[in-house]
Amino acid sequence: MNMSERIAFALNSSGKQPRDLAKEIGISVARISQLKAGTGGIKAENLFAFARATHCSPRWLAEGVGKPKEDDNPLKDFTIIPQYSAKGAAGNGYLNENVEKLSGLVFKRDWLNRMRLKEQNLKVIYTQGSSMEPTLADGDVLLIDESQIEPSNRRIYAITRPDGELIIKRLMLTMTNGWIIRSDNEDKRQYPDEIASDNEIGHLRIVGRVVWHGGAL
Repeated sequence: MNMSERIAFALNSSGKQPRDLAKEIGISVARISQLKAGTGGIKAENLFAFARATHCSPRWLAEGVGKPKEDDNPLKDFTIIPQYSAKGAAGNGYLNENVEKLSGLVFKRDWLNRMRLKEQNLKVIYTQGSSMEPTLADGDVLLIDESQIEPSNRRIYAITRPDGELIIKRLMLTMTNGWIIRSDNEDKRQYPDEIASDNEIGHLRIVGRVVWHGGAL
């Protein structure tokens, strides 16, 4: 199939009236009729407008490479997770009046499904400070699953203290079924472990589990 034939195919399969196509592409109705008949090509500057109007791939139209039809929604395989300016261990609480909602972070739906995560349960925040190094660095982006609020051994959680401070810590189950609230940083003089009974853990609000982080290498 040569370029003229591909153009004719795109026009004939678009389901649109010639006058509508002419308006969208910026060419005359007479030229549309010629193109539908397979007469001639189309100028490079009109190619992308032509592709949008006919829902065809520009590369396929120009070179015959790939599939003819583009997906009506090329972003259907992605979702935007709400992103907030909240910072773990910053002391500014979580999603309160001082926390700004940002534009969001894009994730592939296929990856979320493989991770068994539901997008409606997810939020993106940031970590602050070095208490969780080397696992999490200052400024790392964190994906929080708010449906996972039951403590689980060795998992990392976003936790709100009674005073409203938001912390990012690892929970470790003790031999007596209590919990250690642990920073991964090995400097325990600056970042000491905290021991909490099941009852004391209940006084802390587990916001959600940290299921992914992104940062510089």
